[in-house]
Amino acid sequence: MAKSILEGPLNPPPGRPSWGGRSDLRLRYLGWGVRDFQHDPVVLHCDRATNYYIVLRGEIIVTTTEAVRTVRGPTALLIDPACAFGLTQSSREKVDVLVWVWKGRPISQELRPASGAFLLLDLQRRSLDSLAELHLRCRNEVARADSYLVESLAALRKLVEVEILRASRVAPPIDDSRWDLANSWMMKNLSIHAPVPALCDYLRMSPSTLHRFFRKHADMAPGAYFRDLKMNEARRLIRDLGWQVKATAYHLGYRHPNELSRTLAGRTSGK
Repeated sequence: MAKSILEGPLNPPPGRPSWGGRSDLRLRYLGWGVRDFQHDPVVLHCDRATNYYIVLRGEIIVTTTEAVRTVRGPTALLIDPACAFGLTQSSREKVDVLVWVWKGRPISQELRPASGAFLLLDLQRRSLDSLAELHLRCRNEVARADSYLVESLAALRKLVEVEILRASRVAPPIDDSRWDLANSWMMKNLSIHAPVPALCDYLRMSPSTLHRFFRKHADMAPGAYFRDLKMNEARRLIRDLGWQVKATAYHLGYRHPNELSRTLAGRTSGK
């Protein structure tokens, strides 16, 4: 490696929120908060460890011996241990980052840059809170520094990588995901007598939010939607699978078979 390229980790600027790892830990460094890479650039150097930079907002310039690349958040920047790199920025715009520096290459093959290079992944903005929470958990763990620290950091590294992978993929809208969850939960719990409070607890919604949610997706109240699912399942069991009304009623949580019979008759006469 050229003599002009520094070897090893650099000291952070004075006053920079950071933690420097112990030599016996695989986690070497944590950094967080607003950086001014124009005033305090990261000079060209080689850490001999994997740098995980999460650019939450702002724009930085990554320089290696092979390329210069402008990176705008939200982005994950993973730098291979054999990559010599420097960081700066073209303006005094605020740059907010989370940084982990770990010994060795990433656990996940998908997050391993080519040898001597770096990897860029665009992130979904809604996933940034989860990454920030994991960074805080890492800071809390190193502050505790108890006998479980090595194990806890190993688990957290894997969680960080999983969250980066999740954040770099286009996930379905949260509303759609919750609607799938609601339907799946109802189908598995057709025998209960008070579905709305239980579903509120499961989806972590207030009753009023749940009501609006079902009006949006099904144009009916959650209780009515649940009863329709229950009736459809009763018809399927009786007509398609040949179940007796009595067995169907008890399977679906009715207190008496006549209750199901009256409901089925009422639904049939109403059509």
